[in-house]
Amino acid sequence: MHRAIRTIKMMIILAALGLAGNQCAKPGAPTGGPKDETPPRVLMENPPNHSIHFNARKVTITFDEFITLKDPVKEIFISPPMRNKPVFKTQGKRVVIEFKEDFRPDATYTLNFGNAITDFTEGNALVNYEYVFSTGDHIDSLFIRGSVLNAFDHKPEEGVIAMVYTNDNDTLALDSLPLYVQPMSASRTIKDGSFRINNLPPGEYLLFALQDMNNNYIFDLPNEKIAFLDSLVVIAPPAPAPLPAPDFLDTAMQEPPAIQIVDDEKYIMYLFEEKDPAQKLISKTLLNSNHLRYIFRRPADSVEISLTGSDEVKDKWYIPEFTRMRDTLDLYLLPGLADTIRVALSAGTYVTDTTRFIRSRSMPEPLMRRRDAGSDRIRIASNLRGGVFDIDKEFRFIFPLPVVAYDSSRIILASENDTLSPMVYFTDSIRRTAVVYYKFQPGESYKVTALDSAFTDLAGNVNDSTPFSFRVRTVTDYGQLVMNIMLPEETGQYIIQQMTDKEVILQEKIITHSGPVAFENLMPGTYKFKAIADRNANGIWDTGNYRQKILPEWVEYIPAPITIRANWDLAEEWTVRIK
Repeated sequence: MHRAIRTIKMMIILAALGLAGNQCAKPGAPTGGPKDETPPRVLMENPPNHSIHFNARKVTITFDEFITLKDPVKEIFISPPMRNKPVFKTQGKRVVIEFKEDFRPDATYTLNFGNAITDFTEGNALVNYEYVFSTGDHIDSLFIRGSVLNAFDHKPEEGVIAMVYTNDNDTLALDSLPLYVQPMSASRTIKDGSFRINNLPPGEYLLFALQDMNNNYIFDLPNEKIAFLDSLVVIAPPAPAPLPAPDFLDTAMQEPPAIQIVDDEKYIMYLFEEKDPAQKLISKTLLNSNHLRYIFRRPADSVEISLTGSDEVKDKWYIPEFTRMRDTLDLYLLPGLADTIRVALSAGTYVTDTTRFIRSRSMPEPLMRRRDAGSDRIRIASNLRGGVFDIDKEFRFIFPLPVVAYDSSRIILASENDTLSPMVYFTDSIRRTAVVYYKFQPGESYKVTALDSAFTDLAGNVNDSTPFSFRVRTVTDYGQLVMNIMLPEETGQYIIQQMTDKEVILQEKIITHSGPVAFENLMPGTYKFKAIADRNANGIWDTGNYRQKILPEWVEYIPAPITIRANWDLAEEWTVRIK
């Protein structure tokens, strides 16, 4: 009996081993499991975090995994600032901090690590970890929290330093401190733009935000983006709870005391870059043998251009064209110039440039062909997209170079049943855009053809025969929107922008008072709307200036995007609340 049982057990073991062997022999790729996205976790702090009567010269922080310190000079902020920065070291799973100067008496110190602490393998950051201690008998426990958003589109700004200052400087005014000294305390914004500055004593604070380009916690570079509030933030501890009523008083009719809490307001700041008053030439490019382009940092005024050196001086050797914002200048070069030219350009008092251009070396030949440069044929473009045309829209020819001559009899417009007689004229002084005007009928199909050599540009190039066919949409293809916009009581000009879901501006309307605004012939889709408080009535959004205490022009979005359907009329209300 026992022998039979042992035999059965042996057979079971051998079968199990055989099954295991078969499974091990099967080929297959090992699976690594889900990616580790967990940041390091603190196991121990020595001395303990939030210690009082602190006098240690070294701090050791132990984590649950091997860690690294990423950009400690940039990421770690110490409040109050220390003249001699501590030394930060990593030892396996530990961070060691060695202090190099004496502490202030009765002060709460905060070491904010920003994004510095990351795990060794995946680089997951322990965001805004803080080690706090006090050299006195208590830890300051108040805080200021808020968010930093982009001033133009209200998107959250990550990695911006939110900073606070107190009026404790003997030589500088409080509002000048961000320009010259480091803050009293700071914290870095996370992905959603939020921040929280902890361990503050009661008082009045100037709140400031900085996209720090040189890691010195001072607003001292013209391209550093900033945000600020136009009033001070006041924080205070909760008021003491009232004493309980004596037993002999009738408390049945008394209301319970209100709970006193610290002001937990969320302060929102809007990040912007000041307009640098200094003009700068960003780039200069010879796009082709007849086309120079200059790009400036900001709108250019008082521009002067001349040929210099041994080049033959000409009174008229180019046709200039500025973009609408006047930050880009195109020079279309007239015939008769030498292959090598020296162009001198000045713009106000800031820009002086002289450059030698070899017109035959404007760009590599394949790129020249793609841009239709250097050939003897004009490739005409148009404002037609996708073979359909909007109601009440003008058909336009668009040319790469100014046109010096054209024959309107060689421009043919035909419907499905007839040949028509359009008007042809140029809309711009340098003749790069021509309109083929006709009252196109909804639902009808048309064909516009520029016959061979209808146009001649300044380089002597002519066009090949170029046809454009399209159908005009009907009224039922569109939706109509009437938006009743209620503006704030204060007077002023407002820019209302209609945008795609990716914030491409489709149209703008300028309004100065509340009332209905019509948006007609809208293609079906979802649209965003933005209001800009145009303080100076110049028709564009303007940034702010900290020294002049000017906030950027306020921007507000409609609370929810609006969906337009074909052949549908929609009425909406929007109350704009400009801050």
